[in-house]
Amino acid sequence: MMSITANPLSAETYARAAAFAPPAFVPHLSGVSQGYWVDADHHFFCVTEVNAEGDMATVPKIANVDSDTVVTVMEPGTLAALIAGHGEKDIDVAALAAAQYDMPDMDTLVVCVGPDSYHVELGGPTLLDVQTLDPTPALHSPDGRYATFLKDHAVWLRDRMTGATTQLSPDGAVHHAYGAGPESGIMPVTGRKFPMPNGLWSADSQWFVTHRIDERALPDAGLVEHVPIDGKRATPHIYKVAGPDVEPGQVEFVAFHISSGRAVSSAEWPLICQPFSPFAFRSCWFSGDSLYFLRWDRFSSELALMGLDLATGELSTVLERKAESGWLDTHPMITGQPIIRPLPESGELIWYSDADGYAHLYLHDLASGTLKNAITSGAWMVREIVHVDTAKRRVLLLASGFEDDTDRGHRRLCAVNFDGGDFRTLLAVDGDVAAPADPVSGVDQLKSFRPSYASGGVSPGGRHVVVSIGSADQPTRTILVEIATGRQTELFQSNVEKLWTAPKPQRFEVLAADGVTPLYGAMYFPTGFDPAGCYPLVDYVYPGPQLNWFVRRFPSVMALNLQSVVELGMIGIILETRGMPNRSRAFHQAGQGRMLEPQLSDHVAAIKQLGERHGFLDRNRVGMFGQSGGGHATARAMFDYADIFKAGVSICGNHDNRNYISYWIDKYGGRPGTFEREEQSNVTVAHKLRGKLLLIHGDMDDNVHPAHTLAVSAALIAANKDFEHLIVPGAGHGVLLESPYAFRRLLDFLARHLIGAEPPGEYPLNWSPADYHATLRLMNDAI
Repeated sequence: MMSITANPLSAETYARAAAFAPPAFVPHLSGVSQGYWVDADHHFFCVTEVNAEGDMATVPKIANVDSDTVVTVMEPGTLAALIAGHGEKDIDVAALAAAQYDMPDMDTLVVCVGPDSYHVELGGPTLLDVQTLDPTPALHSPDGRYATFLKDHAVWLRDRMTGATTQLSPDGAVHHAYGAGPESGIMPVTGRKFPMPNGLWSADSQWFVTHRIDERALPDAGLVEHVPIDGKRATPHIYKVAGPDVEPGQVEFVAFHISSGRAVSSAEWPLICQPFSPFAFRSCWFSGDSLYFLRWDRFSSELALMGLDLATGELSTVLERKAESGWLDTHPMITGQPIIRPLPESGELIWYSDADGYAHLYLHDLASGTLKNAITSGAWMVREIVHVDTAKRRVLLLASGFEDDTDRGHRRLCAVNFDGGDFRTLLAVDGDVAAPADPVSGVDQLKSFRPSYASGGVSPGGRHVVVSIGSADQPTRTILVEIATGRQTELFQSNVEKLWTAPKPQRFEVLAADGVTPLYGAMYFPTGFDPAGCYPLVDYVYPGPQLNWFVRRFPSVMALNLQSVVELGMIGIILETRGMPNRSRAFHQAGQGRMLEPQLSDHVAAIKQLGERHGFLDRNRVGMFGQSGGGHATARAMFDYADIFKAGVSICGNHDNRNYISYWIDKYGGRPGTFEREEQSNVTVAHKLRGKLLLIHGDMDDNVHPAHTLAVSAALIAANKDFEHLIVPGAGHGVLLESPYAFRRLLDFLARHLIGAEPPGEYPLNWSPADYHATLRLMNDAI
């Protein structure tokens, strides 16, 4: 065994670790940040982020699938020379590095820099127009004519041609406003700083739908901003809260016809308010002459698809489902667009269900809800509807879970007829295949000049689809695929291999604690790794169940966090366990109600198997770290598996879900009064701590209140336990990446207590808010 010494780690070692920290690494990572088709089948517009001589720049590209070419729409130097001196700010090539680009049609490029938008006719090129952008957050109609924004608790309409504004909704009130997101959910204080409107334009720009949320009867909660940035005294922030013992607020949809001003409402059947707006995860959409939306009960065990007839205002139940146990999902990932498609033109409905044990598609009659037939079936699952071709009665989809795949979490691109016939795999690799789903609820209506229903996946003519291919150990490639023939046009490949100085991650397979179920993960190695050496093992954990922490991409933000840690001289793992999505219903809902089991027992089983498999792992030096639910899991691992885990860093953990947002424990935890609901609390088991534990939280965390970490601290103090505690002033739920200091303390703690070496004193980590936000974009794209 390698001896443990008090010799300090070098500054060079910390510099390598710092270089892999996501806010330091991501700004140098090239990729495709957005894209959509600008004609029926031939041209795909995208914006690439390119690392040129150490500096990142956004560059607009156009791909021609007929000629297999990808060219720059306009060179930065030419563009800068054309628009310089015409706006409020002088523009040079450097300023274009942060520009936003859109291509409303094949002849026009719109460049948004600072307060101005520059409209360029490409044939000349000629500068057609310069417009001053309105800084007010707004949702823009697909035809570009209107924008909706929030003012005085109501939704207002701006005519972008005349500048005239009119009030669209009736007057709202505090905690009973139109268009505002729920305060009783996640990040209410943050939401006040960035008051984005919640709503959706119809594809023909004739209708705008928003909601009115009633939270007036909910109790108050609050955060104290102990160190305001203006240097003044501590400031309290009061907001509404819906805990497990409180009835949630209610949501009413209201749709407005723009030309007539007529409104139709779902007030007859209000929805339970969840911790995010229904528009955030696209669970309401226009189709035909109706607005469709999902209605859940409090425990997510009952689900109904509702239809609101825009002509008559009639509200009807299209289809209802109830789970005998556990919860219902409309997509395996909480952030996913519901895998449901009403088809008014044929009077049919494509419905997603895992009632038979695996998530599959079913064809129903839209009027009666009657099942017509299963579209897919088998011991695998549908992960996404990419496109529905109503003329050919065919569905393009992503699927995973096939036994002959090396990783059953890898997706394939497949197609099948409505009647279940002619199922084909169109693209499968030793890796993960992804494709954007059709924008049934619009892509991005926050951007002024992007066609909001432009497809980023299948071309409008149906011939091509945009696909990205990658894995945990292979860089992502983005290609355009001709669906009928499989012919590919290369669009872009990540530059990660030029930046990644350490050994590549290695994928692995182990068995779950049940000894039967295969689990998949990836192992990460430090620069200079010696297979004859002996290394501590650190486990980067997140238990789900709403998303999968093991992202099949190289790199993910999670992988970068872990690689930064292992550069100190450790081996790291990220593991997919039972209790996470993207496998079977039984896999996802294993241990339903317990929140952390069987996830933690699966981690222990994996660590034991990997220790037996690899002589370079020191099974006596195992640690764990994680954020949010991972912080909950890390502390619990230190309490329940003290013989395995010797050191842990628990970051912004929701340690007692009875005091978290009601949605979380109502859906994923036990019902009120059950053992499972009580035993998930870390407060009750903190006295079992034997190893080294660091608790980190931001005092402005408005997702998981810092009281969660303080409650565990109080329990540890009551049990006379030694531990470390860091509260970061001003930091929110992203404290680990918001605060370079918090990240450095994570490194220092694991260096001392897993490697047994002193870190260099007060090593400086630095990154900007812009670097942090670039990291968030990569994380959101991944999960």
